[in-house]
Amino acid sequence: MEKTEISNYEYKILDYIKDKKDVNENSIGINENERIISSSISYLEFKKLIDVRKEYKKTYSITDEGEEYLKNGFPEENLYNILMEKKELAVNEIKNYLNGKYKIAMANLAKLGIKPVDGKLVYNNNSLNNIFIESKKKLIEIKNKKYPEEKKINEFIKRGLVKEKNNLTRIININNDGLNALKNYENNDYIELLTPEILASGEWKNKKFRKYDLNSRVESINGAGLHPLTYLIDEIRKIFLDMGFTEMRGHYMEYTAWNMDMLFIPQDHPARDLQDTFYLKNDNEMEFEDPEILKIVRRVHEKGYKNYPGWNYKWSEKEAKKVILRTHTTVNTVRYLYHNREEPQFVFSIEKVFRHESVDWKHLSELYQIEGSVYSKDANLSTLKWLLREFYSRLGFDNIKFLPSYYPYTEPSMDVIVDINGREVEMGGSGIFRPEVTKPLGLKSPVLAFGLGLERLAMIYYNLNDIREIYNSDLNWLKNYKIRF
Repeated sequence: MEKTEISNYEYKILDYIKDKKDVNENSIGINENERIISSSISYLEFKKLIDVRKEYKKTYSITDEGEEYLKNGFPEENLYNILMEKKELAVNEIKNYLNGKYKIAMANLAKLGIKPVDGKLVYNNNSLNNIFIESKKKLIEIKNKKYPEEKKINEFIKRGLVKEKNNLTRIININNDGLNALKNYENNDYIELLTPEILASGEWKNKKFRKYDLNSRVESINGAGLHPLTYLIDEIRKIFLDMGFTEMRGHYMEYTAWNMDMLFIPQDHPARDLQDTFYLKNDNEMEFEDPEILKIVRRVHEKGYKNYPGWNYKWSEKEAKKVILRTHTTVNTVRYLYHNREEPQFVFSIEKVFRHESVDWKHLSELYQIEGSVYSKDANLSTLKWLLREFYSRLGFDNIKFLPSYYPYTEPSMDVIVDINGREVEMGGSGIFRPEVTKPLGLKSPVLAFGLGLERLAMIYYNLNDIREIYNSDLNWLKNYKIRF
């Protein structure tokens, strides 16, 4: 049998495991650092001197939000304590007590049996304190690496209070070839790893260096690949371009005038609350690019347009000049069409938007939105339906339904429902811009618009149950992901 040469490090590992069974690589007790041990195990596996079994173990840790809840209480717990003191609370005043957490508090309190009735929350004399105490106890267990039942862990993960990590470990056993290599090992006192200490001491002058075979086989390394989200963006971009659309781009930061007022969203709309939108500090107010358009927007908001009555309130230019992180990419459409009014226009964008959302299994605070729009004198509801069927069929969805819906800036409005393995899933919204939107833009023909969230689409494409998994740095998944269609 041909003699297999092993290094001093490899010898130490073989010698350590020779009388042991199922040794975890993290428990190998030799006086070397983790990198050397890990590298030596890989070489021993390549030389087929050990048998290796890979095991994945899930570990859990508390997020910053989880730590905050342990310190300050769950939002629903704090709301319950306030309710217990006040006996009843009007829904519209709850935000005054809980700021950005009031939606989470109300949703989770409803799961515990306290729901709004006639716009009020009423204390029902049922004590929930034990539930909150038990939940905190479970969070502390996770923090201390003592994991509770899987159902509770998954509940915390969905709420963003706990994060999951897959840890790979190797279980190794010496085989007969490894025993022979150990028996035939010759302890040559040569240098394997050149360190600053060896160079500084001059020790290298009196020692031999281990010979390396530069022609020896090495493990193959996978080349770089596209992130699954980048792949999906490229596929969607190809669909739009094949259909004759032009890509448009916008800005992360926008005036509320463009982001909301131009879309006929009233200035007292809930979407404009601090709890839903990221506002930016703007000490050096810039001149609005086209002050004349603000005058038109004011008239439309206050008095309406033709037979449309408007919102009948006092519109504020100061409110319109606030700067925010854009909440949707429909703002790209209104900006583009305002500067490109010749017909027809077929435009799209796939860009990031920002929402003041609580991150959970289906919500992100930073996400991509897919926007498509058509401006043409021949555009109508039938055009929109055809366009949506064509677009979604190219994505792999053939069974499509349209349901009436409501958006402040489109009339009529439709939601797109697709059939996935017998289950109906809402994919996005669509509609025809109202005249209150198109008049200030100087547009004379109908404008069709539709959009959907990229990450939710990615969940379907990659068969994921949690939207946050898309941004998980799991190299095994990133190297082997497959689309469903």
